This record gives sequence, C-alpha cells and structure tokens, in this order.
Amino acid sequence: MRAFLGHDRPPTRSKPPLDDAQRTFRHIWHYLQVGSDRRYPLKRGQTNALVLQMGKVASTSIQAALGQRGINAFHSHGLTSPAQHVTLSQLMESDLSFRLAAHDLRRHIQHVAMEMMIRWYRQHKQYKGRRLKVVTLTRDPITHYPSSFLHRKDSVREKIFAWSRARSNLDRLDPIDAEQAMSSFVMELASIIAEGRPSAGLSAHGRCIALAVQRWPEHPVVASEVGTWLGPLSWFENHITPVFGLNMLAAPELREQGWAERSNEWVDILVLKFEALSSLIPEIQRFFDLPELALPRMNVASAKPGAVEIAAAMSLALDTPVGRACVRELRTSPYGLTCGYDRLT
Repeated sequence: MRAFLGHDRPPTRSKPPLDDAQRTFRHIWHYLQVGSDRRYPLKRGQTNALVLQMGKVASTSIQAALGQRGINAFHSHGLTSPAQHVTLSQLMESDLSFRLAAHDLRRHIQHVAMEMMIRWYRQHKQYKGRRLKVVTLTRDPITHYPSSFLHRKDSVREKIFAWSRARSNLDRLDPIDAEQAMSSFVMELASIIAEGRPSAGLSAHGRCIALAVQRWPEHPVVASEVGTWLGPLSWFENHITPVFGLNMLAAPELREQGWAERSNEWVDILVLKFEALSSLIPEIQRFFDLPELALPRMNVASAKPGAVEIAAAMSLALDTPVGRACVRELRTSPYGLTCGYDRLT
C-alpha cells in the first residue's frame, strides 16, 4: 500500500537554482519572443543569430532561411541607442493605429531586447557554450539608394514635388511631370554629392549635408535624401564597430573574395557582399555549420510598384557628367574601395 501511494518513491531531485546571468537571459528571451516569426519557433538551446544589416540587402530572406534550418535568427537594421531613440520617438509621436500597436510597438520591444541580448553576450561571453552569431552585408551605394527610396517613396513623394515646383517657380497647385521631377531631384542630389566629395572620407559627409541645407533651406527633404544616399558609407562605423568592437571593413580579403569573418570572445561576425550573395551561400552554411541552405526570394525591390519608374529616373540622372561624377565619388570612397565597388565604375 505504501508503494502504491508513492511513500516509498525516492524524492524528486529539484533543479539547481538559476544564477543571476541565467535568470537575466530568460527575461530577455521572453521579450525576444514577442516579435518573433511564429513560423520559426525560438528555442533557447539553438544557436542565436543576429541578421544586422543596412536594409535592402536580402536581410529578411537570410533570416527566413536560417529560421527554416533551426537557427534563432533575429533581424534589425540598427541597435545603437540613437537608432532606438528614433524608433521610440516615432512610436510616441505617430497617430494611434492598429499597425502602430500590433506591429511597430511589438518590433520596438523586440529590438530593445536584442540590444540587451548583445549586452548579455558582451558580459557573459557565451550562452550554452555558443557565442552570438552575426551576419551583415555590404551593398554598392549606387544600387542601394533606389531600392531604399522605393521603400520610402510614399512618404517623400509630395516633398519632392514641392521641391520641384519651387525649383521651377511654379505654384503649389500647378501640375508637374512626376518622372521629370524625380530625375531632376536625383540630379540635384548627385551634384551635391559630387561637390561634397565623399571620396575624401567620412568627414566629407557633413560637408555634403551642409551644402544641401545651404542650397535648399526650405526643403529639408534634399539634405535628408543626401544623408540616406551616403548611409552605406558610414553604416559599419555606426552600427557594427562600436557595438561589437570589430572593424569588419578592415578585413583586406573582403575586397578580393567578397566576404570576411572576424571573432572575439563573445561574437562571430560574417560580412558578405550583397552583389555576390548567391555564390556565397556556402560561406553562410559553413558559418552556421549547416548541411544545406536555400535563400527564398522575399521583398524583392525590382518587383514592387514604382520600381521601373524610379530606376528610369536614376538612370537618366546618372548618365550625365554630374551623375557620373557622383557615382565615382561614392564608389571610390573608403567604403567603396574596401568593398571593391570602385571596380564597377
């Protein structure tokens, strides 16, 4: 009877209590799950990877491919404090909507948790015997800008039209040729960049912005778009080196082979050239020790509405002496030289 009632069973061993580091990670993990893709459930025993990229470089495709292979893949375009403050300001100042509450808020919570995860790894080095994995990509600034613009076109379109009317001394209600306005706008950006000479280094970026403000003080969209076009040139200095303590653009092999890998005691980083991504899939497999990997086609810019018109406007503007000077300046910047984009000019 005692055996039947369980009185003779050996006592159940209690699990050892979690230390402070483990308890901290589990609380961070809770918020990481808030914004995760339910198609790829997160598991603490799996490798943690951060797909941290400048945008428009197949980041969602890489995240999905890793998730399909059992990697806890998190995705962000920037986790520094300034980037998080911008997002928080947008959340606080935007009109309340379903998307704001259901998507933007959730993503912001997860991004803050990602930043805390990075700090956890920096302090404790490894989780379950593994360092944090990071994948990032470079992209030619000439092709990056139209893809990036396509993502923002609805929010800047009317501002560009207002600039075009001011440039042509038209009334705000006067009709304009949308394609011509876009081409002229790109030409103006190109002339500012060519004059500002980013090939001289990152210090020239401020000169470009100042020149844009000087020319068009009443139209801040000009300075904003110049800054966006210059974005890839300083992205690694702003988002990778200060966060992880590794200067990926200092790797000489990146220019020749299109990829480079660097590590410290708490993180492994793989940088790839977007233009060579299809041929570099074996490097991603090796980096994550995967037997196979396939990148799905997702969020392809060239297939989106307006892509053809924007590409035509870019081509028209850049196929001029000023446009070619802009291309040369961007591709011969320190970033362009490191990545080998000067070879495309």
